[in-house]
Amino acid sequence: MKNNTATPALALLVLDVALGVACVVLPPVVMGFVGLLRDVFGVLVLPFSFLFGLAGWSSDMSSLSSVHDGLLPQATSHPLYAVMAAAALGVGGVCSVLACNTPQGARVERAAAPILTGLAMIMVGFDPGLIVLPAFILQILCFWYPTLSFSSRGQ
Repeated sequence: MKNNTATPALALLVLDVALGVACVVLPPVVMGFVGLLRDVFGVLVLPFSFLFGLAGWSSDMSSLSSVHDGLLPQATSHPLYAVMAAAALGVGGVCSVLACNTPQGARVERAAAPILTGLAMIMVGFDPGLIVLPAFILQILCFWYPTLSFSSRGQ
């Protein structure tokens, strides 16, 4: 397979899909790390909180709890959705790269790429879905124009 050019549209699509995967996978990882820190520091502070409780002072781990509870309320509820959405985004991006510059072939990949990206956008919600919107639009355009030659320079 001969791929003469890597168009700026393809580079933007690959960059946007990679950014989308990072933005989908990173919040559950960060929230898991903050939850782990809260649990570890909760155990370390337990003797002191018991002593402060005996003295009549109330001290708890309110700062880490507020960080954990305030960042993303739905990030820890379904981390499997984030992994499935990242996989769908990745497979959609790979399908787009495989379908690049093949006008006669790769029709299945060109059709599967926007479907998988759209499914991932629905799975992650509105805000993270906006990050991969340019990739989704480029994948739809790639379905119509298989060579990704959108500029007038190559025509």
